[in-house]
Amino acid sequence: MADEDKVGYRRPPKSSQFKKGQSGNPLGSSRKARMRQRQQTLPLGELVLENSRGLVPIREGDRRSTVSLKEALIRREAALAIQGSRLALKSCLDRIDKAEQRELAEVLAHYETYRDIQAHYPAKAKACRDRGLPPPLPHPDDVHFDYSTYKLKITGPINHEQFHRLEKILEAREIFMTKIAEQRADAEECARQGCPYSPSDFDFINRLEGYLKIFDDELEKRGWLPRIAGRKEA
Repeated sequence: MADEDKVGYRRPPKSSQFKKGQSGNPLGSSRKARMRQRQQTLPLGELVLENSRGLVPIREGDRRSTVSLKEALIRREAALAIQGSRLALKSCLDRIDKAEQRELAEVLAHYETYRDIQAHYPAKAKACRDRGLPPPLPHPDDVHFDYSTYKLKITGPINHEQFHRLEKILEAREIFMTKIAEQRADAEECARQGCPYSPSDFDFINRLEGYLKIFDDELEKRGWLPRIAGRKEA
């Protein structure tokens, strides 16, 4: 057997050796290969959407920025329309008109929902009481129509699971607020008597305030006000 045909340590068979001038990884890096393979298997609609959200660099005067491909195309079309392209002008106006129609439909839907809750809640609440059921949600005091943004805003629970969650948060929050007020009153009384609070006592107050902030953060995250609307009705 010729030396070049020997097989052993660091001498793989010729059939499995890389060919001269040919990459051992023709697909490229594993990350790029996975991306290419993923794009090849995506449905056309998803592929179009994914590419439209990709970022591209643009230049406006001396300023450079990065925007999505979709935004870049819209800006380019608008620029062509301003420059006199009748096709681009028609496309821009059609797109603007459709966007305004969608926005108007959304505003009307929000306003109709707001008016419906305000107008029909008393009758719905009475029907629930007569049948021994919990009051309907959301409560109209928690439903607001913002006339500056034309959006519907709900500042309370929209179902009874959320209602009970809010009750527990407010109950715990009230306990912590009461405890903090008591500790602060004790600290002020001790200071008046010339017996200042110890650092550990102030640490305890700080911990209580930290727990209270957790409850407040939860309310803020959910967009809830720190009260239950129509509690007496419930």
